Amino acid sequence: MIKVSTYPIFNTIITVFSYIALNLLLMIIIGYLTIDSEANTNSQIGAYLLSFFIPYFIASRTLEMPSKERVLKFGSGFILFILLSFIFAGIPSSFNCGLVPCLLISTFILYIGDKLFE
Repeated sequence: MIKVSTYPIFNTIITVFSYIALNLLLMIIIGYLTIDSEANTNSQIGAYLLSFFIPYFIASRTLEMPSKERVLKFGSGFILFILLSFIFAGIPSSFNCGLVPCLLISTFILYIGDKLFE
């Protein structure tokens, strides 16, 4: 049996893939609630609420982590999603559907999250 702790490259690979999977999941949740063809006002309100409470929960569990590291680990998918939505959907439609404001709220809460608990 392979001991994972003796091979630090396995730990790094597992950590990177878990951060990628978490970022994709967060992107899918916000994207589905805002830019889906069936998205209505209720789902957009849900997207705004989740874009506050999910990063708030992440920040509450990672208080010892510096803000920039938290945004890099948990918010890199949001930043990538903003850039991709500007390229593929255009800036006006990205703002009109509520995607960009939700992603900016999420990134902002991730950055200042530790200050909310002082």
